[in-house]
Amino acid sequence: MSERRNTFKDGADFYAKEIGAFVGGEHTRLANADYLKNVQQEIDNLSEAINKYADNGNPQLKGLVAEAWHTYTFNIDAAAKQSVNRAVQVESNTLGSVDVSTSWGEDYSLKYYKSGSDSAIAQGHSLEYAYQKYIHNLREGASIPTREEYLAMSGIDPKTDMALCMYEGQARLIPSDQIQDAIEALNKKIVKELNNLDNPERSKVAERLIQVKEKLTSHIESPDGASSANLTEAESRELAQLAKEGKFDPERFDITLAKKADFAYLTKNAMNAGLNAAWISALLKIVPELIGSLKKLLKEGYLDSEDLKNIGKAGVNGAKDGFLRGFFCAAISTAAETGLLGQWMKTASESAGFAPIIGTMVVLVCQSVSDGIKCAQGELTGREYAYNIEKNIVIAASGVAGGLALQAAIPVPIISYAIGSIVGSMLGGLVFSAKEQIMLSLCVKHGYTVFGLVDQDYTMPDSARKKLGFPVFGFDEYKFSEYKFHEYKAIQYKWQEYKWKKLDCVLLKRGVIACRKIAYI
Repeated sequence: MSERRNTFKDGADFYAKEIGAFVGGEHTRLANADYLKNVQQEIDNLSEAINKYADNGNPQLKGLVAEAWHTYTFNIDAAAKQSVNRAVQVESNTLGSVDVSTSWGEDYSLKYYKSGSDSAIAQGHSLEYAYQKYIHNLREGASIPTREEYLAMSGIDPKTDMALCMYEGQARLIPSDQIQDAIEALNKKIVKELNNLDNPERSKVAERLIQVKEKLTSHIESPDGASSANLTEAESRELAQLAKEGKFDPERFDITLAKKADFAYLTKNAMNAGLNAAWISALLKIVPELIGSLKKLLKEGYLDSEDLKNIGKAGVNGAKDGFLRGFFCAAISTAAETGLLGQWMKTASESAGFAPIIGTMVVLVCQSVSDGIKCAQGELTGREYAYNIEKNIVIAASGVAGGLALQAAIPVPIISYAIGSIVGSMLGGLVFSAKEQIMLSLCVKHGYTVFGLVDQDYTMPDSARKKLGFPVFGFDEYKFSEYKFHEYKAIQYKWQEYKWKKLDCVLLKRGVIACRKIAYI
């Protein structure tokens, strides 16, 4: 009966270690699920928004993909920083239309020309400039609309001042590598227009350019700090080519879940997972000590300070080990979910069985390392080390199977698995013990070594050899002969008695004398 209790205890002890790691991994999976899903969705939106231009021959394609780039890289960053702000690509070609609108009310005009000067000057064109360009491109003989008619056609109030900028009030976004050149070009142009005393109307041109300079930017940025990724003019051309071929891949531009997710947020979740695992492990360590102390209190009527110290020590050790296992499991789960461990692990991390399996693996590795250190220090033999590993694997597999089975039958997060796992772990300990007894009994009877797992020692015991009259030499029995003085003794007559000769028979029996070691007993 004591052997059975030990097997159940082995399962319960392993469960106490495994449940902390499982809680760490499962807590992290639940905490990160919606967050990582939102960031990944925005990354997918970027890929879709650019690849939709496949086979598009628009000469202005680099401007369109730049709009998509800034819109969706901003949304990715906003999702990563858990901001509610979002940007929208408007895709309108009307006069002075907004290219990118935002949820906080700021609009953006994008110009991706060959040089910083061209991009900046294009941001400052007036309504009059747009009108003159329109009538210049009309077919010969076509009727020319008035300025009022032109503004009305474009959805603008006909009474609007034609000297106003087409992109009045909008932020002016240009390629990130053109900012410095654009500022220099604007400064020269502003000074030139302000010094044009022959034509006072040119001061309005200077005002528009000053507005461009004040609103000039290379990215979209919200009040709460989320921003789009910078994009150079050369990169916009590369994007346009990839978009045209339908081959844009965000990973090529370092836009992945692992790179964009907020590391501080994920680390905080992992730390919280470790803390949750710590208190659960501490509780599981304290309960047996507490029960033992209560039994002593009921039986003897008192508790001494040593009992209380043991309870506290068990809680501290449980919390320490539980935190480490829970944090390790949470860290591995997070790395898998973000894709740092490869696409296969990322896909696997989305399943309900991922956290239990990772938690079990963490416990097995930690236990193997601990036993390995003991083995190196001589506290465990090689066979005992192998025995512990095999036992832990059987118990772990049974615990995972039991937990997943109950979780599938009763889908209550964490609780279902915890109950099924403890039952499975204890049954696993019982199964391993039964298997071990059957294996060793066969080894005793037939001399099997099971591929070297069991040591068969056929050396005859010293006690049997002594009985049979064979000399037995042992260092612990060797004695030096001492010199003794001869003493004279009178010879006394002694009667000799006849003694019958006896035949001794020694029966040897084989059995288990140590961990997986069989010999004569």
